[in-house]
Amino acid sequence: MRLGLLAISFGVLNALIVIASYALDQQEMAGDFIGGQAIRLERVWREGRGDAIPAPMGVTRWGYTLLDPQGHVLMSSAIGAPRSVAPDLIEETRRTWTGGHLRISGARRLEHGGWAVLWAEASGFSVYLPAIGGELLDHVALPFIPLTGLLLAFNIIVVRRLLTPLRQAAAEADRLDAKSEALRLTEPEGPKEVAALVAAVNGALERLRQALGLLKAFTADAAHELRTPLAVLKLRVGQLPDNPVKEEIRADLNTMTRLINQMLDLSQADALQMEGAEILNLSDIATQVIAQTAPLAFSEDVDLRLVDRSPAPIRGHADAIGRALRNLIENAVRHGRGAGPVDITVGPGPLICVRDHGPGLAGADLEFLFQRFWRSRRDQGEGAGLGLGIVKSIVEAHGGSVSARDAEGGGAEFILAFPDASTFP
Repeated sequence: MRLGLLAISFGVLNALIVIASYALDQQEMAGDFIGGQAIRLERVWREGRGDAIPAPMGVTRWGYTLLDPQGHVLMSSAIGAPRSVAPDLIEETRRTWTGGHLRISGARRLEHGGWAVLWAEASGFSVYLPAIGGELLDHVALPFIPLTGLLLAFNIIVVRRLLTPLRQAAAEADRLDAKSEALRLTEPEGPKEVAALVAAVNGALERLRQALGLLKAFTADAAHELRTPLAVLKLRVGQLPDNPVKEEIRADLNTMTRLINQMLDLSQADALQMEGAEILNLSDIATQVIAQTAPLAFSEDVDLRLVDRSPAPIRGHADAIGRALRNLIENAVRHGRGAGPVDITVGPGPLICVRDHGPGLAGADLEFLFQRFWRSRRDQGEGAGLGLGIVKSIVEAHGGSVSARDAEGGGAEFILAFPDASTFP
């Protein structure tokens, strides 16, 4: 649009220059008027349209005579025709002022060898408007329009060539996420300005990858190093005499141990890659996890029930999916509050559903349910809000999704959906 406005401004400026040039040279405008009317008279004569020819724009009176090469009159105005025509005509233009009126007269040789002799009286500048219009057409419009079209077409091609690699880079950048740390934008061959921008972005992405790697390594190393002193501390607390303070310390140590284990699980979930994935049976994974979590369920007086509905095979890592399922079962046991059993349903299809019979989910909590370190009731329980975040990371690494809803008849229901083994890349 700016290029178009610039081209229009250039055309207007060019037109103003032409008009100003003609305004300063009225003799040339008068010559153009005589020449234009001579061509008009010859055209009318050739078309045989008669002698009555209306006066040009801006002319109050005029007269004309059209001669053949031998000097014979071919056509003339009934009134005001030149009374005599010299045999030795030459092309000329004269301007005179008579009684406040401009009088223009002259002669022009025609294409067939004859002559056109005419005069005209005008009261103002408007007699020159046809001549100026012709000049604007010949010297402004005709060269300006194709030149402007070529200029705009050239700029459109250049701009599109510049924007195409930018659009490609924007699309690639939009696909980047925390799980695609190794991906980089494709550096275009040209133009060099875009290539420099993409290279700078890739450099920034590499620096971010290194920073994230250091942060994840620190989290995993810190969690791993804390496990040993916590185990030693548990042994020493166990040697203390039984009293209420000892039980409080033991409960705090259990909470810290669970948090450290969740931090390790979270670190492993973030670093999970699908290379080396195997074909898995969800029923086998669910059976194994239920056996691992049975002591916790027994201590909370909660039954675990497995419902096998012939799940489809999936491709993934059994340990990671087991950690995700274990987190859901532990949450269901704790938040179900012993109101009923925890049902683990596998299938039909590549699905796992964990349902408790507790108070259910608060509708306002669903938006934040899978965010890390978020809990709907921080004053209750011993969790740190990492469990569901771990579940989400593991399932999404397998190309699946996790959702939660209130179950019919009360309680909460969490559903893990995985791609079928035949469709997962």
